[in-house]
Amino acid sequence: MFRTQHIVWTLCFLVLNVGCQTIQFDRPTAVTEKDWLVDGQTQNKSRSTAEGVDLPLSVSWEYNAASAFGPGSPLFLDDVVLVGTMKGEIHTVELTSGKKRGYRNFGEGIEASTAINKGLLFVPSALGKYVLVAFNLAKGNFEWRNGGTPIESGLVVTETLVIAADNQGVVKAYNQKDGSLVWERDLGERISVQSALLLIDSDAVFVADDSGMATLLSAQNGELIWSRRLSGPVYEGASSLGNKIVVPTTRGTIEVLDTSSGKVLWQYTASNKKIRFGSPAISNELVVVGATDGVVRAFETSTGKEMWSTDFPDVITAAPLIEKQWVFVGTYGRKLLALDLSDGALKWETTLRGRMKSAMAILNDGLIVLSEPRYITYFKPSEVPRHASN
Repeated sequence: MFRTQHIVWTLCFLVLNVGCQTIQFDRPTAVTEKDWLVDGQTQNKSRSTAEGVDLPLSVSWEYNAASAFGPGSPLFLDDVVLVGTMKGEIHTVELTSGKKRGYRNFGEGIEASTAINKGLLFVPSALGKYVLVAFNLAKGNFEWRNGGTPIESGLVVTETLVIAADNQGVVKAYNQKDGSLVWERDLGERISVQSALLLIDSDAVFVADDSGMATLLSAQNGELIWSRRLSGPVYEGASSLGNKIVVPTTRGTIEVLDTSSGKVLWQYTASNKKIRFGSPAISNELVVVGATDGVVRAFETSTGKEMWSTDFPDVITAAPLIEKQWVFVGTYGRKLLALDLSDGALKWETTLRGRMKSAMAILNDGLIVLSEPRYITYFKPSEVPRHASN
């Protein structure tokens, strides 16, 4: 094993200028609480954390991934950042240095978020021959590869299954070991799923589709638990915490559903129904969401009362990230913002090299940000920035 790995890394060194086309981890199953094995770190995608980041921030390193990204956050395993790109590549980057650890081509376009479970990396694809693959991170090779209808919505994983919804509105659960189909459920004709799936209480899968239907299915067998007609189509990802699922629509509405029944607990409709809300973040106290009108709104989680709103000149669709004191927001106008969680006041901002449409991650007291057209940037509370080349 040591000899094989030595040869691999020697070859990587020899071709460093063009990059090493391999992804391999020594102990991919030895995970810790700080790892992000799924988009948002948790499969309910609450996008809130008890961790904190001190302001002001400065750039620790910047990495060129040579392509844009989907709406999900980076993953993180064993001090290595993993990011999928629209070119169909997974890049791995050392968190401490920003140096390229390796990369691998998985197809023609990774738009949906990936997931890691028990040493396997599950990668969906929006194009190409294979639409869902399982990659063995210890061996550095494919465990299985499945064709079919393209997948543009993020995955969820249980102990034994990986579950995806394809562009024709079919939700499918696959055995993680061999990729065999365990169950499937067709949501209906002329339906597509663009919004990432949520895993609710480890045994149910939440799906919102572009017809405006919200559905909760059993993760074990795909049986219907409940369904609810929403006020409009859903394209951006939902978030969940406790007994609440927050769903944004294209008709200027946020709907908060009860996880057990699908009942609407509260609803907010903007005065301009043409705006689109982006993916939200939810904590025990607040639901925070941006929109195409450039307004960041915060609502009391329990009642839906609007607590504050802050206007910006640019479209906001990327999911915010709530930490213990701030909420981080990214805009189409290349701005990364830190707002005070208590009143929405702007406390810090910086200009990126491209627009933001992807979720963020807090890693080792720093912030990982993805910006178009190709940059992964790590911010740390440091006076002197360090820049790494790849």
